[in-house]
Amino acid sequence: MKKLLLLLSLFVVSSLSFGQIHVDKFYENKDELLIYSVVQEFDSISIDDLNIKVKNWASTNFVNMKEVLISETKEQLVFVYITESLFRYYLGIQKFINPWYLRMVVQIKDDKIKISIYDDGNCFWVVDGTHVAARTHRVYDMVFKKDGFSRKTYDEGIINLRNCCISTSDNLIKSIKSNNNW
Repeated sequence: MKKLLLLLSLFVVSSLSFGQIHVDKFYENKDELLIYSVVQEFDSISIDDLNIKVKNWASTNFVNMKEVLISETKEQLVFVYITESLFRYYLGIQKFINPWYLRMVVQIKDDKIKISIYDDGNCFWVVDGTHVAARTHRVYDMVFKKDGFSRKTYDEGIINLRNCCISTSDNLIKSIKSNNNW
C-alpha cells in the first residue's frame, strides 16, 4: 500500500512539473512573436475586391470593426483584437488567463492574401476585483521556461490559443472563397 501511494504521489508530482510543448511548436517565429501565418491564392480576385471581402468578414466577426482595425491601406489591413482562448489549469480546474491581444496582419495582392497572427500581449490584470493596466506580457514570457518548454499547466491552453488563430485564418479564407452575390 505504501509503495502504491509513493508511486501515485511521484506520478502526480512529475506530471505537474514537466511541460510538453516547446516554444518552437507554438510560435512560427519566436523573435517576431508570430503564432501563425498562411498565404492563400484565389482565382482572379482584384486587390480592391479582396480588401472589401476582408472588411466584410471583419465587420461580421468583430463587435466593432472600427475599433479593431488599427491600420488600413489598399494592400494591408491590421486588426488588434482580444481573445479569451488562453487558459491554464490550477488545482485541476481550468482557469482562463486575462483577455489576450492578438494582432492580425492581412496583406493583400491580386489573387492572394497573407494572414499573419502575432502575440500582442495581455490587456490587464484583475487585482482585488478591479481591472488594472499591466505591463506588456507575452505568452512567451508567461508560459515558457528558460529551457524553451512550457509549464505543464498551460499546455492545453496554448494549444487552444494556436488553434483559435488557425481557425480565425481559415474562417477568413472560407469567407473570401464563398460567393455571396445575392
